[in-house]
Amino acid sequence: MQKSRFLTLTLLFVLIFAAISPIAAQDDPVEFMRFFGECEDEYGAITDLSDTSNFAGECSIIQIMTNAYNAENPDNAVTTTVVDWPGYTELNTRLAAGDAPDIMILHGIRIPNYASRGLLTPLDSYFEQYGIDPNDFTDAAREYVSYEGQLYGIPLDLHGHLYYINLDLWEQAGMLDENGMPIIPTSVEEWQAAAQTFFDATGVPFFEFPAGGTDMSRDWMALVNQQGGSIQDADGNPTMNTPEGLAALELIVSVYDGVMSSETGSTNRVETFANNQAGSTREGTWQVNNIDAQAASPDIPLERFYVTAFPQFFDQPATWSSTHAMIVPLGLNPDPDRIDRVMKFLAWMNEHNGVWAYTGHFPVNRSFTESEAFTSIPHRTEYLNFQDVAVPMPRLNWVTAFEDIMNEEIQSAVLGDKSPEQALADAQSRFDDFAAFGQ
Repeated sequence: MQKSRFLTLTLLFVLIFAAISPIAAQDDPVEFMRFFGECEDEYGAITDLSDTSNFAGECSIIQIMTNAYNAENPDNAVTTTVVDWPGYTELNTRLAAGDAPDIMILHGIRIPNYASRGLLTPLDSYFEQYGIDPNDFTDAAREYVSYEGQLYGIPLDLHGHLYYINLDLWEQAGMLDENGMPIIPTSVEEWQAAAQTFFDATGVPFFEFPAGGTDMSRDWMALVNQQGGSIQDADGNPTMNTPEGLAALELIVSVYDGVMSSETGSTNRVETFANNQAGSTREGTWQVNNIDAQAASPDIPLERFYVTAFPQFFDQPATWSSTHAMIVPLGLNPDPDRIDRVMKFLAWMNEHNGVWAYTGHFPVNRSFTESEAFTSIPHRTEYLNFQDVAVPMPRLNWVTAFEDIMNEEIQSAVLGDKSPEQALADAQSRFDDFAAFGQ
């Protein structure tokens, strides 16, 4: 009798567990791991995507988008895990522990490091089912999430460097055309002449360059590509010590003359630009809204500005670019139910990619970039050319060391510690070692 009662109770518990386990699985939220900062306290209750006054930057926008998704999809909840930028340490730790998040924001340059090890889920086979058209992605955005013929993510944006122009100072220097548009030089010689004309008229540098940091390597890469060069050869090997690389580095060294740029460069170019202490500067897509807000403030000297793609110094236009992508680190054979829940969120995010465009980053869907909804956002028509000149970084493992190594070597040349020739030779040697042993 006791044995029969025990078996009956055991069966009852099994049936109860079987009945509640599907609900428990549904209650287990999809984990979205991202950087961009923590702002749930301020924006955690906002779900209105039409009120752009709440779009104060990357953190607010990604938080509001996630809130809106959860409000519309209560049966497929997404929870956010915030990590420090750029998130690689946290992702690597989670992967090593066998506890990968469902979705992660990752810079597209890093996708090969993980996809080559089978750690990411290729998403191609899911696109049609969930209404995602990869052919609508801009070329550069699509290339960033590609690896060996497959797509390993949903691009969130294409971001990169833009050129910000103080229209009042340019007008003072007589450098606006009859339509009030800036007359932007397109060769080294034109830049040098324009810089002198501008400085003579205004007393401030023409084009403020950075004083070190990751920006130097990015500018150098853009200038190499403007000459038809590349930082990789046909086999994907690093090529830093080239004639194009030398011309680009010599140009960077030359700009710190007090006329083209200040003699030491600027550690805060946005502040310098906003205070009318430079005629123009190079900053990221992520600064468009910030600078626009400063121009609208009566307490800031800057009043009118124009923004366009990073300018041309050599034979053709080109600028550094990158992307934030949503990747799925669930491996090659994810659980079908889990990937279904993940793809529903990714499809929604792709459908609402236009909201993310309010960060200043360039949207990834052609259908949106060609729409009035995009062109009506302030300044966006001014840098439509960015998508045409944006050069994706190579997706190769050695490229993860690009900024660290090149920034050090470029800085050594700018400070006079090395000749440009020696700096590039040393950079090439370091990259060769990294490509051979550092992967």
